[in-house]
Amino acid sequence: MTRNRQFRQSSILFLLPVMMIIFIAGCQKPSINFGTTFANNNTTNVVAIDTFSVAMSTVLTDSFATAATGTGLLGRYKDPYFGTVSSRTYFQMSAPSPLPTISNLATFDSISLILLLNKSFYGDTTQVQRYIVSQLTSVIQLPDRQFTFYNNSKVPYDPVPLGSADVQIDPLKGVTSQRINDTIKIRLSDELGKQLYRMLYDQSDTLRNFNTFLGFFKGLTIYPDDASSGAIFGFKDSVKMRVYYHEPGIVYTNLYTDFNLNNKAVQFNQISYDRSGSPSVPIDSLNPEVPTTATGNVGFIQSSTGLSVKLRFPTISALLQYPDYLSILKAELTIKPVEGSYSPTFALPPQLQLSLTDQGNLIGAQLPVGTGALIVDYLSGANTSYAYDITPYIKQAILGGVENNLNKGLMISVPAPANNTTFNRTVIGDQFNSKNINKVNLKIYYASFY
Repeated sequence: MTRNRQFRQSSILFLLPVMMIIFIAGCQKPSINFGTTFANNNTTNVVAIDTFSVAMSTVLTDSFATAATGTGLLGRYKDPYFGTVSSRTYFQMSAPSPLPTISNLATFDSISLILLLNKSFYGDTTQVQRYIVSQLTSVIQLPDRQFTFYNNSKVPYDPVPLGSADVQIDPLKGVTSQRINDTIKIRLSDELGKQLYRMLYDQSDTLRNFNTFLGFFKGLTIYPDDASSGAIFGFKDSVKMRVYYHEPGIVYTNLYTDFNLNNKAVQFNQISYDRSGSPSVPIDSLNPEVPTTATGNVGFIQSSTGLSVKLRFPTISALLQYPDYLSILKAELTIKPVEGSYSPTFALPPQLQLSLTDQGNLIGAQLPVGTGALIVDYLSGANTSYAYDITPYIKQAILGGVENNLNKGLMISVPAPANNTTFNRTVIGDQFNSKNINKVNLKIYYASFY
């Protein structure tokens, strides 16, 4: 018993110095062994720093292509940050081929424009939408030296509508208040319907030749009522103008003939906005780049209305002057939407891409860093973010010098094809934003001598 007690006492006395060494080592500055890659000695420390300035501005692209997207965008909504946004669509129709044979006993019933939902939307879907249809007075044609149609393109139309419909849409379920599944039907003028029905009955030559028909019926535009304020919905580019008629007899036969959408390449959406009364009002064609210091320390991204955010890192090359600097190990860019600026109604873009840009705000190559992994925290907002590893870019920027980094930077935007077919947007806080947790942050890890 005495020998065992003596052994335990001696063991404790032996372990105490070992435990003290471990404790002291744990309190020392952590280090990483890089061999002789950075210095002659084998021990190099890692330093993390996030104090480099990030200059932020919102950039407006005045025009962007909206043709041949496969989506018709219709509606109007009000956004507390981006103002009133609306969209209308233009398209051509073609005559049936072959033409139907209609007996002299048949009778015209009605004509309707038929739209199919594609289940995309943005805004408050609980509101009733009013869609109006008008006939174009000019053929949809590209101007000289223009290869596509843009968000600000337009075609003259008859101000007297052919028809309209009031409808409430549940896009997630793919149903509407008209109770015809994912279809919206807009009743058109009987005068137009009877005219087309007579041409079908007569097998008119106007219907047999596309160019002749296009000269007669130049196309249609669908647009929201100015009093509407709910959501913008997406529709498939498979619009039909359907003429209904019936044949009498023992069995009453309902029939119809379709005029289909023609030349999907010239179907385009005209997207407009009014930023009056919103925080983004300073950004317009006269002021296409506005620093966040002039917009409440926030930047605005909504590619479907031409808004992107530009980031510059003007002081990053100063890292070369740090006495302990050896090399960049990692550079992490975190983008945090401002708390309270988004909701299920005003949803964030699922992805944001980073592209090179210059003093003229031209968009260059996309950074090969992916499109950011969006994490959404609707409860507190603190963890909502997009994160990117931009190590290669920062390494080049450090060597580029102050003047280069004052002019060149990164543009943040919504990637294609969502950039001109959806309205998801985000409000980003700069480094001086009052909501300190919701800001852009550049964190750099570098190897240090000390």
